[in-house]
Amino acid sequence: MVLDSNSLRIGIYVGEGASHSWTWFVDLFEKYGYQRIRFLEEKNFPWKALEQDLLIVSGGDTFAVADALASSGAQTLQAFLKQGGLYVGSCAGAYLPLNSSKQPLNSFNFVKAKINNLTRDLPPAHRLPLKFSSRYGCSYVFHPVRDEVRIRMVTDPPVWSGDEIRVPLYGGPPLNLSEDVLPRAYYSGFTERTVFLTDPEIAKDVYLDKIAACEKQIDKGRMLLLGPHFEHPWFPDGNEIIHKWIQQNIEEKSLKEINKGDNREAFKKRPAPSASGLRALKLAVSNMRIRAQALARESIHWQIGAKIYEPEKIVHFLETIWKRLGSKNRLAHGADQACDWEALADRAEACHTMLKALDQQIRDEIDSQELAIDLFRLLKGLVVSFLEIYFVKESSELT
Repeated sequence: MVLDSNSLRIGIYVGEGASHSWTWFVDLFEKYGYQRIRFLEEKNFPWKALEQDLLIVSGGDTFAVADALASSGAQTLQAFLKQGGLYVGSCAGAYLPLNSSKQPLNSFNFVKAKINNLTRDLPPAHRLPLKFSSRYGCSYVFHPVRDEVRIRMVTDPPVWSGDEIRVPLYGGPPLNLSEDVLPRAYYSGFTERTVFLTDPEIAKDVYLDKIAACEKQIDKGRMLLLGPHFEHPWFPDGNEIIHKWIQQNIEEKSLKEINKGDNREAFKKRPAPSASGLRALKLAVSNMRIRAQALARESIHWQIGAKIYEPEKIVHFLETIWKRLGSKNRLAHGADQACDWEALADRAEACHTMLKALDQQIRDEIDSQELAIDLFRLLKGLVVSFLEIYFVKESSELT
């Protein structure tokens, strides 16, 4: 039995510590027709996560994610797996469930496999030193390469064909062999697009023949941990693997169990947006895109938690909304009331005002760190609010 994409309830973590890469999963799910997507923050994770069939934690700051979810989030994840849920962790989401003695990560000790990019003696960084390493107690987690790498899939059918594919790596873990996990892919090499941050020989020792993707059964549930970003929209082979893995693992569950306790009232038909509200939203997002694209040409960055944010990430969030604003059929049923679109437009204009202030601080050579933190928080909230409306579907389409 192949799962109807409208039957799967998907929760994507977008709370504290999550970077922009969760939007790549949004693109992937929309590409394959999955519609029932919910966006989870730390404040609603303890109860909303248990209403989902699939949980996604993508890239970002692993410590910040663990700190935000805390022990209650770890207990929720344990309960989610116990009831048969599927967890996909990519990059930071793959680090999160690995065993650790460090707080707050030690609440999420689900997987015993150890990373191979941990060292006490940090080698020199030849490029991108701010992205090269981060402290981990008395040691460092370091990242010898970035961007495109080669991955060799294992040969077990039907998902893993033994093929070699290319996917991007932005700090995700290479794992050592362990009886605790079932390997599904290994790092097999580099490409002409690989960016070496340190000596290539060090990179080979850290990655080659180490685990890039693995599974672990926990109670009735299952985890899939991905070091590289298989979900990146520019890498369709990686997208297809995630899609097939979900289908393979969810098809064994009955639809009755999947939809147990489901509240379809949340998916009822909504009135169309007001023309003025939608027009105001488009104008605000368009103006922000122009300003953000200009800002992206500046040599500027901000450290938010353990992660480095550049203006390109502002552009990315805005594009997530902009490319969907022309989808008239989807937007036609996308809000409880017309005023929801007016409220979104107001929030977008507030983001634009903050972006203009950030731009001015940069031009005046004033420290823009705090304003950047506020902007990214406000901008992420705007994107989440828009997508929550965008993915609302009519109940008739879900029966």
